[in-house]
Amino acid sequence: MTADPPKAKVPKTDQVAISVVDSDEVVRFVLTERMLEIGGNVTGYESLASFSDDADPERPGVVVFGPTDKPDEVISQVSGLIGFRPGCGAVMVVYELTAEVLQGALRAGVDDVVAVTADDSELLESVSRAAARVKVRRPATIVPPPPPPAAAAGPKGRVISVFCSKGGTGKSVVAINLAVALAKRTIQPVVLIDADLQFGDVALMLQLAPVHTIAEAAQAGERLDGTMLENLLLRHEPSGLLVLAAPTEPSSADQIGRADLARVINVLKERCAYIVVDTSANFAEITLAALEAADDILVLAGLDVMSLKSARVGLQTMRALDIPFSSVKFVLNRANTRVGLSEADAERAVQMKVDAALPSDILVAESVNRGVPVVISSPRSKFAKSIDELASGLMVSAPVVQAQQTT
Repeated sequence: MTADPPKAKVPKTDQVAISVVDSDEVVRFVLTERMLEIGGNVTGYESLASFSDDADPERPGVVVFGPTDKPDEVISQVSGLIGFRPGCGAVMVVYELTAEVLQGALRAGVDDVVAVTADDSELLESVSRAAARVKVRRPATIVPPPPPPAAAAGPKGRVISVFCSKGGTGKSVVAINLAVALAKRTIQPVVLIDADLQFGDVALMLQLAPVHTIAEAAQAGERLDGTMLENLLLRHEPSGLLVLAAPTEPSSADQIGRADLARVINVLKERCAYIVVDTSANFAEITLAALEAADDILVLAGLDVMSLKSARVGLQTMRALDIPFSSVKFVLNRANTRVGLSEADAERAVQMKVDAALPSDILVAESVNRGVPVVISSPRSKFAKSIDELASGLMVSAPVVQAQQTT
């Protein structure tokens, strides 16, 4: 870590106790001084035992583990800490940040892992994010505990893949608003996966800063489990929606395969009510995984010749791939656009009945620019009401406990 204080403004952590644990006095002093940059009550401890004896278990706090002790030993300590104090956050500082260390740390419940070579601002921002979650009493796990044995387990989560074979159709806008609408209707977790690996912008459209992405889930391979995966999810606070972001580096997309997305979906199905997948506008391997795993496939098209042609070709390709058409629903976006074509024309072109018609609305573009989904910013708009109707049609009563709707 650099000696100069960070230039960027870092959120304060008032009312959250920050504890630095490291057996080396010098390292502990340096980290403690750095933590004073973000305020709050900062205390240094030479061991987790001394922290446990001194810290108030009722006060929300974040423990920063220094790099002196071996990472596997620290990870073991974190597991015990989170189990004993579920309202506590944890950040690890390590000399060498490897995929193995990161995977083990996330599985243990660590909020973030930062290398000592990183800028001070990165460490301070990681601690601030952990403190923000602790302040709202984020539980140790953001999804329900694993279900009981198979014989007594309830239905698995429902997978909804949103697809179109032509860009510019509003696919991501529909996926986001649909996922938020579903999240508002159930008390169980709803996850939106951004599977447009090279050009996905779901996080940006929701004003979320990806700390972790689907690339890390892919790196875990067969070791991926619910505890690790839940630590990779971003939370959209206004709606409670959870988001698995696309890679921040497009080159990472090449490292994510069909089996990786299938594994992620299978893990989430055990713990969530709905999994909405925003796919890419092509039939890449990752898209095929999303389509094959889906209980419902929403095929989008706009009210223009090229979009309808692409939708028809896409549907023909699905048929050739033996994807069950019983799961496919045709969604016509910007259905009220006056371009000389009607909804009936669209049905004839695609050879499918329109299951949902979403109107064009200037509020949609405004909501994208503001980073606030229409179903939140303008819930009484025609577009939001159409999304609500689509969400209601997709919901089934068996898998989830539905929340009461407020008017």
